[in-house]
Amino acid sequence: MIVRSDQRVTAGERVSSRVSEQRKIGFREAASIGIGGVVGAGIFVLSGTASARAGPAVIVAFALAFLASLSLAMCFAELSSMHEDSGGQYAYAKAHLPPIVATIVGWANMGAWISGAAFLGIGFGAHLHLVIPAIPPTLGASVLTAIIVVLNLFGLRLSGRVQFLIMLVEVGLLSVFIAFGSTDIEARHFSPFVAHGWFGILSAGVVGFIALLGWDAVVVAAEEIERPQQTIPSSIFASLSVVFLLYVGLLFVINGVLSPGQLDDTATPVADAAAVLLGPTGRTAVNVIIVVALTATVNSFVIVISRTAFVLARDGRAPSVVARCTAGGVPWVAIVFAGASQISMTVFSNLRFAVSATGFLYTITSVGAIAALFVSRRRGAAATFRTPLYPLTPAVALVLCFLLIVGAGVTGFVVGTLWLVFGVLCAAAIRRRSGRGIGRSARPASHGPPVV
Repeated sequence: MIVRSDQRVTAGERVSSRVSEQRKIGFREAASIGIGGVVGAGIFVLSGTASARAGPAVIVAFALAFLASLSLAMCFAELSSMHEDSGGQYAYAKAHLPPIVATIVGWANMGAWISGAAFLGIGFGAHLHLVIPAIPPTLGASVLTAIIVVLNLFGLRLSGRVQFLIMLVEVGLLSVFIAFGSTDIEARHFSPFVAHGWFGILSAGVVGFIALLGWDAVVVAAEEIERPQQTIPSSIFASLSVVFLLYVGLLFVINGVLSPGQLDDTATPVADAAAVLLGPTGRTAVNVIIVVALTATVNSFVIVISRTAFVLARDGRAPSVVARCTAGGVPWVAIVFAGASQISMTVFSNLRFAVSATGFLYTITSVGAIAALFVSRRRGAAATFRTPLYPLTPAVALVLCFLLIVGAGVTGFVVGTLWLVFGVLCAAAIRRRSGRGIGRSARPASHGPPVV
């Protein structure tokens, strides 16, 4: 049975609500979704791209990106502690900012994750091909995405449990690799340290910011999480803490083992380092680990894209068909859309294009969230978590975001702007046809059962 979003306030809604409550996830699964969104495409695929831009100073670039992410995380933690609606940055903008800004933020967030799916698909396909040469990279990535889509159609609780198990294996094995690799570092690879100047560091910082994407994956699914106002902030900080330790260790090993020439635009930097350290057997073993880890990342991407698209459609800012759910509250059309968009980006996009577009669009969503925080504070909104050192922390996050927008370059600005214009025009056309103004949603976000 399929339920349209505008038909859910019925007797069937109460049944669907009970099913949804049983399928909600807790802190363990929520944190694993955040970790899985980061420890995947970012470090396994983009560390080579970032190193090519900054040289050994890529560690400084990632530190800058981490500070931006940490300051943003504090802002997100406060916002999530005052909202229970799905949608993440879009939900925050919708509650505190003008409607047109909310539309821009929502489409920017969806576009950022869709374009980011390109480097995720490219990375997974490349590593799977190294493990099983008979499988073409694009085909392997497409098949995995299709499998993940099917898994998500059974609900977030099942996919969340699978994600947690993958995280346990992944973090444990990567920790062993870092410990072993740290014993075979070549100091000559770190000289000169700032090989491409400070603009190179800034440019690599954009890549690092993108590589850290994922810790916020959990915020878009607030309606599917137990006690979201408490669980989401703690999940965000747990995700970032684990990711920070892994990133520092892996970047140190990668840059200490591989020469700058070897790191130049490689799609498999961690596997390349494993080959130097452990030979062909080590390369194969690490590639297997990476394939498993990227599977979790694909799952996080499907969750974010589908939930963002669902909420936009539910509010009349995207085609209404995307808001259709099963009787159990699973947004099946949005999930299929998420999978189809990921496969399309894997097949038709390229790494440089994806990095630039993702950086610009995601930074726009972050600016929107920061602006929402400033407005919510001015209005005296209640929150269970407060951003420390306010207003300095969000101000620092805002400045860093603008610097990262500059680092996204002309390609990111042009492609991102075209996507946002398309989104605004699409939302305006839909709402004009439905007879609603641009500032009115299809229904209040608090109505209806949570989706799973």
